[in-house]
Amino acid sequence: MTTLDSPALARDQHTRTNPVWQVQAEIMKIRTTKLWWLLLIGVVVVTAWALLRNGASHHYEMYPPLDQFPADERAQAAAQAVQAKTHAGQAAIAADMMTSGQFFGVLLAMLLGVLTVTNEYAHQTATATFLINPHRGAVIAAKFAAAVAVGALFWAVSTAINLIVTPIYDSSQHISVSVVDWIPVRSTLLNLLAFIMWAILGVGLGSLFRSQVTAVVVAVAVYLGGAAAVLAAFNLIYLAYHHTWVLAAPVIAPAIASLVMITPGRAFDHAPPQWVGLLVMIGYAALLGTVGVVRTRRRDI
Repeated sequence: MTTLDSPALARDQHTRTNPVWQVQAEIMKIRTTKLWWLLLIGVVVVTAWALLRNGASHHYEMYPPLDQFPADERAQAAAQAVQAKTHAGQAAIAADMMTSGQFFGVLLAMLLGVLTVTNEYAHQTATATFLINPHRGAVIAAKFAAAVAVGALFWAVSTAINLIVTPIYDSSQHISVSVVDWIPVRSTLLNLLAFIMWAILGVGLGSLFRSQVTAVVVAVAVYLGGAAAVLAAFNLIYLAYHHTWVLAAPVIAPAIASLVMITPGRAFDHAPPQWVGLLVMIGYAALLGTVGVVRTRRRDI
């Protein structure tokens, strides 16, 4: 019979509290549900759709049908076409194609992070999880690591699709910038950070709500509604306070910040440089990561 102080029990307890085992256990929880691969299929679909949309948009940007433009707009369209065909313009197009699918892809990564936590409460397995390992900080850290791993997987699948399509598209459009040029590579790597940080944000949001439905609704509202609300608010402010920094301020919305961080040059008129978007996303990830740990430690299950 195994006693409470037996070596076998001690080894079992050590295994259960081992960080690597905990992360593996959290990944196994994700893998044993249909949800993760349904979200992965969603990543494939939104990446394919974004590639089609971005490809068409950049084609008309470089080769606009000038005869179809009103006379007063032809000069501007021609100037934009010339700019798009410069090295900087082509590099930006290559970067945009290599990060196709990011807008909705990171949303799916965030939802995965949310459900990593809320599934425990929805299926009433949280009590068992914390009985196996009473160190709640370690448990939530393992959930962060598992969400990061799956977020990175979502990025890898999206990037693999982009890597297949982009060189073919670039060749057809006579774009000389390679996908291994530093500018598209930098945007692609920053896109990886975006997927990872949105997965972290998802775990942080999931730790704030017991209800799975509430957590998902809040996450989608923060991502989509938050960006629209911030843009509208600063546009209204600009009407009364004409300073260009007001037009750059929407970068405080996380959805806009992640777009800024992967876009070489300017993501929109008066947008700040990429490093500003990166810092904003790091700040949100650190804040919600901390909140997630504190909330999980204090929550009564």
